[in-house]
Amino acid sequence: MTRMDLPFRGLLVSLLLVAGAPAAAAAPSSVFLEDLTWTELRDAISAGKTTILVPVGGTEQSGPYIALGKHNARVRALAQRIAEKLGDALVAPVIAYVPEGNLVPPTSHMRFPGTITVPHGAFVATLESAAQSFKIHGFRNVVFLGDHGGYQGDLRRAAARLNAAWAGSGARALVPPEYYEASSGGFAQLLRARGYAESAIGTHAGLAGTSLELAVAPRMVRAAQLPDAKPDAEGVSGDPRRASVELGWLGANSVVERTAQGLKRDTDAPAVDTIPGMPPVVDPANLYSEAGAGRLSPAVQGALPRIYVPNLRSGDVYVIDPATFKVVDRFPVGYVPQHVVPSWDLQTLWVTNNASRSPNGSLTPIDPKTGKPGPEVQVDDPYNMYFTADGKEAIVVAEAMARLDFRDPHTMALHSRLQVPKCKGINHADFSIDGRYAIFTCEFGGGGLAKIDMVNRKVVGYLRLGKMSMPQDIRISPDGKIFYVADMMDGGVKLVDGGRFKQVGFIATGVGPHGLYPSRDGTKLYVSNRGSTTIVGGEPHGPGSISVIDFATRKVIANWPIPGGGSPDMGNVSADGKTLWLSGRFDDVVYAIDTTTGEVRSIKVGTEPHGLTVWPQPGRYSLGHTGNMR
Repeated sequence: MTRMDLPFRGLLVSLLLVAGAPAAAAAPSSVFLEDLTWTELRDAISAGKTTILVPVGGTEQSGPYIALGKHNARVRALAQRIAEKLGDALVAPVIAYVPEGNLVPPTSHMRFPGTITVPHGAFVATLESAAQSFKIHGFRNVVFLGDHGGYQGDLRRAAARLNAAWAGSGARALVPPEYYEASSGGFAQLLRARGYAESAIGTHAGLAGTSLELAVAPRMVRAAQLPDAKPDAEGVSGDPRRASVELGWLGANSVVERTAQGLKRDTDAPAVDTIPGMPPVVDPANLYSEAGAGRLSPAVQGALPRIYVPNLRSGDVYVIDPATFKVVDRFPVGYVPQHVVPSWDLQTLWVTNNASRSPNGSLTPIDPKTGKPGPEVQVDDPYNMYFTADGKEAIVVAEAMARLDFRDPHTMALHSRLQVPKCKGINHADFSIDGRYAIFTCEFGGGGLAKIDMVNRKVVGYLRLGKMSMPQDIRISPDGKIFYVADMMDGGVKLVDGGRFKQVGFIATGVGPHGLYPSRDGTKLYVSNRGSTTIVGGEPHGPGSISVIDFATRKVIANWPIPGGGSPDMGNVSADGKTLWLSGRFDDVVYAIDTTTGEVRSIKVGTEPHGLTVWPQPGRYSLGHTGNMR
């Protein structure tokens, strides 16, 4: 080689490097965070990719025909498609270490080799730490996609804690319910519609699970063994023999479409601008998210699990142990007890003794840790009671006086009064999602509603609901847009747009609709149809029933008649969401209703039971009544 060859060789190398430069400098197309450099990630976030999907899988057995990493492979593949559909999202590394059962003795999937478990506390801490990391780096939406049913509650718990800590920061944590629902119950429903039997579909590594895996991660399936697979083999629920890629894409496409739609809805929705002092709305799509099954506040620690039943004609409170379905205590209270109302801070249960329009009204406090009453507090006509969304004042509903009395939430000392003169029989209420206004029902005088500005403490307006309307309970929809109003005379629930203060719909339910109670997952509304349109002196064993309304479709999806007739009135849902407790107003009983089957148990109590409460209930605070929890 001559000395003159060296510059030419150097030039050749330079040209080759330059020729390759455009490919090396091209913008990365991967949505996976771990494929990017830190500068590429920084630039992607600056360009608007501010949503991070955190796929959560798990390492567990799935029978003889699917590999242990099933959930990890599946959730990664589905997260990729969801991110690509959203356009502004990236995908974090899969979290593969999740709770799978106890170590000693081994339980659940831990009974099979290869399954790895971690404690729930460590799992939640990992989720929270990862989310905090993403927030620091500029992501605004941290989305947990959980592929396994066993830790869904942990995901929601972590998101709730994060959102409480991030209040006002512009960042939020989300757990889209569409992901797991579409991959489990939703996919099963699609398969049933195509004629597949429930026994084949299964719940673990059966037709549904194996088909999903074949579609998105076929390497995880021992496809050659499927024709000879045994239905319900050890570690399997279902029959995977007819599993196919075609069926799998049916489910996978549903998961991607529904999850992407849900996330677009939730991330496009701005954070709720609440009144000062009100706890933040964690999930704008479901204001009941923090009152979900089992989400008990530390404030209720030590509270006895009890059902407190005010009997307005016998003037006492019966106490039921929900574990045994037996009355374990009873004590006298004031004159004509109507409701048992949890305080905003969850420390006291107040019995509202309205004294039937006499001047002897009072409130009886109950200590939920002992179940015992304290000294009565004299107040005017307390038919019902609520609390401002910031917890600073109690609102005593003086029904006979068409008045709202704002009082100290602890001592009940009077602060101010608001006359609502055109609301005859003012009684029940619920609050807007931001706490800025409340809508009260007006039972008498033709029936209607009153909208109250809670910031400026003034009547905004009135709304008539019909010539012979008699509205009772009222509850807001999970998204905060529609108020559901039980109308005892019209045999159904009226829908009112809270912002426009206008009736927009009607759902027929049964005879004498009275109480309204959201399910613990915020998807359904239980309506107690009292079986009578009379205010007092109704006949026992009437055509009482429970209607179940689906919030999403606004349709009745189930109707459970009380066996032998009855008069279901007021109450609430158990902490685990499995039992609806209601007073039997004209039958002197309490009903315990299975929220899955509608099966009813009856417990004898005092004379004319009314607004019972279940305690403790999930939620951060109570807005009053028998537990309007949020």
